[in-house]
Amino acid sequence: MPVHHQAHDAFVTIHYSHAAWLNLMSETQAVTTAFKRMAELRAICDRELAELCAHYPEISLAVVTTADARLLSVRSSIVQEGHRVAAMTGTLLGLCETLARELSGGACQSTVVSMTDYTCIFVRIADPRHPLALAIGVGHNIMLALSRRVALDLAARISSHVQNLP
Repeated sequence: MPVHHQAHDAFVTIHYSHAAWLNLMSETQAVTTAFKRMAELRAICDRELAELCAHYPEISLAVVTTADARLLSVRSSIVQEGHRVAAMTGTLLGLCETLARELSGGACQSTVVSMTDYTCIFVRIADPRHPLALAIGVGHNIMLALSRRVALDLAARISSHVQNLP
């Protein structure tokens, strides 16, 4: 793929072979498809988190991230930006999954972090292409079992939507 520079012009001419051009077009299509899928995934998560928080006003934090800790969607009355929470969510679930393997306990279903006045439930969302993570935070005015059930149900709903994405 030769590159020719003209001495006095600011133009650069790039010559591609037919195979290189087709490869470049294929890569461009793959990137466009990935961006489109990510936008659709974000829309699904935004819609699901909005519905969740409308049904359960006690939930003050709801975050969906990729397994590698990139923020997809956040609803929160306690944090301004979800990027740090997204990073911690991915890290915590990764650590718990490693612990589950070390203890031969099977797959990590969920993780609960109980604080003095707050509880966070972390759940993995099944996605065949990109595993996702969900964090839901509640005050102690909602039962732990209900919080966990809500988180698991939401993860299952998001997973079923994701299965239908191209």
